Amino acid sequence: MRGAALDNGVSVETVKVSELGAPERARWNALRQANPLLGSPYFDLRFVEAAGEIAPGAAVAVIRQGGEILGFLPFQRRGTLVQPLAAPMSDIHGLVAPVDTGLNLTAILSQLGADRARFGGLIGQGVSEACGLSVRYAMAADVSAGFAAYEAGRSAGFLKDKRRRLRMLERDHGPVSFSFEKPAAAMLDMIVAGKRQQLHRTHQYDIFGCGWTETLLRRLAEVSETDFGLKLAVLRAGDVVVAAELGMTSGDRHHLWFPIYDAAYARYSPGSLMTLETLRAAAEQGIARVDFGPGGEAYKRDFAEPAEPVFEGMIHARSGAVGLTGLPGMTRLARRFDGIIACEPGLVGRLRGASSFVTAMTRRHPRIGAGVGLGVGLGLSLTLLVD
Repeated sequence: MRGAALDNGVSVETVKVSELGAPERARWNALRQANPLLGSPYFDLRFVEAAGEIAPGAAVAVIRQGGEILGFLPFQRRGTLVQPLAAPMSDIHGLVAPVDTGLNLTAILSQLGADRARFGGLIGQGVSEACGLSVRYAMAADVSAGFAAYEAGRSAGFLKDKRRRLRMLERDHGPVSFSFEKPAAAMLDMIVAGKRQQLHRTHQYDIFGCGWTETLLRRLAEVSETDFGLKLAVLRAGDVVVAAELGMTSGDRHHLWFPIYDAAYARYSPGSLMTLETLRAAAEQGIARVDFGPGGEAYKRDFAEPAEPVFEGMIHARSGAVGLTGLPGMTRLARRFDGIIACEPGLVGRLRGASSFVTAMTRRHPRIGAGVGLGVGLGLSLTLLVD
């Protein structure tokens, strides 16, 4: 535990999540209930508690003024780099504070002893234009008025195509069934294995290879509360699982998280069919909003609309800090290295992860390995991985 004071009398105290007492927990829940920006399951204290127990370097900043708690910042530390708590598993993150907070995120990060902080889905509280972050939008589907009302707002051509593909799937492979419920252990195994295979196939870093990320999923799967926990959507044709997606629910919000599908059934658009059924089931279970995470990918636009803005990029909490901010075209590369740093708290693991990523990248793009690109990639990896 450590504390520091800002010039305006605001103090920042760093504690373990498990050290939050009853007053802090009550304040957290009150802030979340009063602020719509904090409705995501990632701000649910039960997720934060699980992540705080498992994620390496996990902590929470308690921000006070005159004895009153102004807010909190859950985070994880990687040397002098600060990341969102449970990164790369946290799609939405930021200050747990009132809507009209006067807090300055950069100043808070400085008091945490951070040189820099990297975010991918930062809500706007405490963020100023001077931070130089890129604006993205959280994509969400509003099912609060029921699934029929949701369908009425989507493209008729898109829905017609999916109904046709559903008939084809049933004709070719047997009756189609769908479930949306707490995942059994065997089904969780299937999701993790399927996601790891997908990451390997697409030459991406395996975020489950470090161990703690999978442990976090399994811990969340143990939660058996009616208003919080993991839910697994499964689409079957006959006895075959053709698509599945693990998500997390908190209250009337559900966040889609880890999808997989059987490539042998690609002509039927099994992922899209599963997502439509997930939205239908969510509406029937009283969920008002289904979150797809930040970004405007085409498949998200088919199902969801832009909601609140979120921010991505590097905040330099101290002058002279280095990183990928400002380098053109490096956003995707920075995301990849962010994931390695988040998963691997030690230098050896980071360098091993960076090496495997560069190797996979050269296999996918052979010219990179033959030219200057490989050296540039290694140089950038060292910039990010060494504090």
